[in-house]
Amino acid sequence: MPSITRRTLLRTLAVGAAAGVAGCSSSCPDSDPPEPSVVVDGTAGSGFETLPGGSWPQPRFDAGNTGHAPVRPPTDSPTLRWRTTLSAPPVDGAGAAASSPTVADGRVYVTTAEGAFALSLRDGSERWHHETTPATTDPTVGYDDELAPPVVADGRVYLATADGVVALHADDGTVAWRATDAAATGVPAVHGDGLLAPTTDGLAELDARDGSRRWVADVEATLPAVADGTVVAGGEETVALDAASGDREWSASARAEFHPVVADDTVFLGTYSQLVGLALDDGRERWAVDRGGGRTFSAPVVTPETVYTVERPSEAADATFAFDRDGDGSPEPRWCSYVAEGSVTAAAGGHAFALQSGAADPQLVAFTERFGEATWGYAAADRTVPPAVLDDGVVTVTRRGTVAAVGGA
Repeated sequence: MPSITRRTLLRTLAVGAAAGVAGCSSSCPDSDPPEPSVVVDGTAGSGFETLPGGSWPQPRFDAGNTGHAPVRPPTDSPTLRWRTTLSAPPVDGAGAAASSPTVADGRVYVTTAEGAFALSLRDGSERWHHETTPATTDPTVGYDDELAPPVVADGRVYLATADGVVALHADDGTVAWRATDAAATGVPAVHGDGLLAPTTDGLAELDARDGSRRWVADVEATLPAVADGTVVAGGEETVALDAASGDREWSASARAEFHPVVADDTVFLGTYSQLVGLALDDGRERWAVDRGGGRTFSAPVVTPETVYTVERPSEAADATFAFDRDGDGSPEPRWCSYVAEGSVTAAAGGHAFALQSGAADPQLVAFTERFGEATWGYAAADRTVPPAVLDDGVVTVTRRGTVAAVGGA
């Protein structure tokens, strides 16, 4: 856990951040693994007595990919409420044999090479299973390709598959429609009655009600972001499209290493050398945080007060950074914490959730937003993928398909 001294020192580095810090070592002065106050492991319980509230319907919670949910995650005496293991054969080229989870209406959704699974949020029991071959996408965290997770909206579950996009009825897993014009290559995003689907033809918008194609644009996307009628996609450049027509609005040379995030009229990009903010309306650069060469920044998680990202030096361990948001100005560093090789993928209720890789360390760690204190961690038997965060509940999946739920006291 970062000390007060280190957090104070990080404030003094804010001025130097604009000019950059030379070299390929970490610019985080905290080099010790976090030590959570509580580590959740051991025997799982029989389930939740009171079902967690809220939902996590898309892999980064919302269509803007912010990773921030308006819920209160467990903070007091968290315990393992249930655990179950899905059939998850290895997938060529993918670093994990299971997708990150999504949650809605009392069900947890996960994909593996065996198809899509719906589990009871209460106790992890299987509700239904739909056989299909999920799409393999470029990384959204880490360095390996991933299985596209289910996306949930309005009683439908949308799957990116090797044959196209499939919509299922959420209650029983039966097929509502199929769109097989082109294979899916990324994670769909729901906005209104539209479904944005990365495909081999380009980024397509489908009618979420029946799967009919409305438009297709010749742009690359793994996890597109949409807000205020604008779609932002990232490939060799960052491109903004009109959500109604697919017409190009602007493009910028700044290139996200993973995927774009949109919040409060700003496009947030983690790039090879900087954390960058672009204006959503015209793509002009509003600010850039440069902490020196040889560092890649992960796709950020954005809350009203904080921007979280992971700095990845080429020759040192990764570190989670929390930056204070300052209107349209450049964010200022608040705290950082060593995470070995990891990612920060979610935030809620004054906490951020980071994945880390050390074999002897908890695989999922909850940090306080203000001071970066590690309040609790989950010690899975294997590396975990990004979690779903709920009111008094967190659902996590290991790369080999073990799904677990943590709840508070």
